[in-house]
Amino acid sequence: MDMTTADPLVGATLDQRYYVESRLAGGGMATVYVAHDLRLDRRVALKVMHPSLAQDPQFVRRFINEAHAVAKLSHPNVVQVYDQGTDQGHVYLAMEYVPGRALRDLLNLRGRLAPHDALRIMAPVLAGLGAAHQAGMVHRDVKPENVLLTRDGQVKVVDFGLARVVEAAQEGLTKTGTLMGTAAYLAPEQIAQSVSDARTDVYACGIMLYELLTGAQPHTGDSAIAVAYQHVNQDVPPPSRTVEGIPPEVDALVARATERDPRYRPADAGRFLAAVLDVYPNLAGAGPHPPAGFAAGAPGALPPAATAAGPSGSEDDSNSTLVVELPDVPDDDYEDERPGRRRDLRYPLLAAAALLVVLLAGFGWWMGFGRYEQVPELVGMSQEQAEQELSAQGLRISVADEGVYSDDADEGTVAESTPAASERALPGDTVTVALSLGPQTVPMPEVVGLPVSEARQRLREAGFEEVNEEQQSSQEHPAGTVLSSDPEPGQDADRAAGVTLAVSEGFDMPDVTGMNREDARAQLESSGLRVSVTEQASDSVPRDQVISTDPEAGSAVANGHEVTMTVSTGPEQVEIPDVTGWRVNDARKELEELGFEVEVHQIMGNRVAAYSPTGRAEEGATIELWTSPFGNGGPGRGDRDDRDED
Repeated sequence: MDMTTADPLVGATLDQRYYVESRLAGGGMATVYVAHDLRLDRRVALKVMHPSLAQDPQFVRRFINEAHAVAKLSHPNVVQVYDQGTDQGHVYLAMEYVPGRALRDLLNLRGRLAPHDALRIMAPVLAGLGAAHQAGMVHRDVKPENVLLTRDGQVKVVDFGLARVVEAAQEGLTKTGTLMGTAAYLAPEQIAQSVSDARTDVYACGIMLYELLTGAQPHTGDSAIAVAYQHVNQDVPPPSRTVEGIPPEVDALVARATERDPRYRPADAGRFLAAVLDVYPNLAGAGPHPPAGFAAGAPGALPPAATAAGPSGSEDDSNSTLVVELPDVPDDDYEDERPGRRRDLRYPLLAAAALLVVLLAGFGWWMGFGRYEQVPELVGMSQEQAEQELSAQGLRISVADEGVYSDDADEGTVAESTPAASERALPGDTVTVALSLGPQTVPMPEVVGLPVSEARQRLREAGFEEVNEEQQSSQEHPAGTVLSSDPEPGQDADRAAGVTLAVSEGFDMPDVTGMNREDARAQLESSGLRVSVTEQASDSVPRDQVISTDPEAGSAVANGHEVTMTVSTGPEQVEIPDVTGWRVNDARKELEELGFEVEVHQIMGNRVAAYSPTGRAEEGATIELWTSPFGNGGPGRGDRDDRDED
């Protein structure tokens, strides 16, 4: 049948811009055409949604929003979205036109690929998906039909975001739950919990890698539902079980990507790509450089053929995107598969019986002959013992940077491991152990009455890292003394929460300035302070009164603190010179220059026979002089002049 002549869109122009030249392929969601962009004079791939979807206003709105987001993604391994629009009831995407074939066509032609060829294709696929994951986008429908191989050796991923839009359009159509995607590539959590993230894309990539290596999908069945339930309940077998000669490290790539528990998969396509690039250089037939794309002329390269961004030219929809309605599966039914746990999937009786056989067989394989190792019980072991135990299981050890509190493990021994004991790990995997810090709750040490520095040291030794201080006035305890603790001594204390210490800051220094020397001393000593006294002349403070204290009034002091009290000696005193025997006039002049007042009692003669006071006197004090012909002190100042006068 000639699809071109039978399709009414061929020969039409959408939005007065895209002239539809021919039909290329049809799929579960859309039909792909080759069109000519009349505005920019270029060939594009036009993906037109099926009319049943285009008639839903909510679908159209979501489709437009998603197209805008996808159009922002620019990567050489992702088919670029140029434009989006609706015209005459047709909802379409204008996309990059990619001459070449789909990866599905290569598989149909070759059957399967050598490990190095499979990884050369997977690397650019993961690079494109990794860029999308970094931008917060999830593909949701990774499969060989959505990977294109160009004539010049490029690998491109197509149909970003369309699965999400169609999934939203199906909401509300059934009460049994809706499963979006292609059954052969669905992750267990998509089936059981209806959740999708970057790790579901990684799972689909693992399934696709298995298919590239073996030429077949790991899970098959008579219906999509049967295949979906196998994803939930059965591990993907190693590809080497089907094809001899596949290296163990390639088996490990498939195993890691297809872990049923998403926690054990690479977090996104970028992480999976890093693992692929680690393995690729060591494979037989691999090139000297990491794979950047599917090289032109590589074994199995396709002959030239015109195709576009979309499904292959075949009308076979066996691997096209589909919607599968599932029986109601409660979210809490999807749990990690661990020994001792049961899953109530509420199958019909016959399906339950069949699944029981599969589960028992899978459980026996996992326990005895599987590819996984069971993580041993490490709690309570020393680091060295744990390392030896893991090494014997073919596992590696890594010690966490920070320890954890544990009531079950002595301080310094293993408190917990990730994965935990009895969980599964692949040979060569790393088990991270955290060392015990001891119990989190311990009796509060006795620190009241200790200097705060000593109290802190004792608390650090007990494992308390956070110690807070609150200053508190105290007349009885020296500054820096711990007055109380919260929790109180002997109470249960949470070492992670920390403790608070009330620390003495002493008391305020009393104000004794202006007080009499003895009264001030008595007050300070009654407060528990030691007093020392210095004297200082003062023109303003009377003799024997306190001028100042060190520390000053109001400063924080403590019992036993030494206080220096400065006491006034009154105004500053001046040394009185010995003027005995001096001529009266000379003595008067000398004393007045020193600031004294002079009063002369002249009995006879002009020599100073005596003066009063002697020693020292305040400036301005009156010095009295008594005269005699010669003075009691014998000849003094001015003797020569006196002799001359005589």
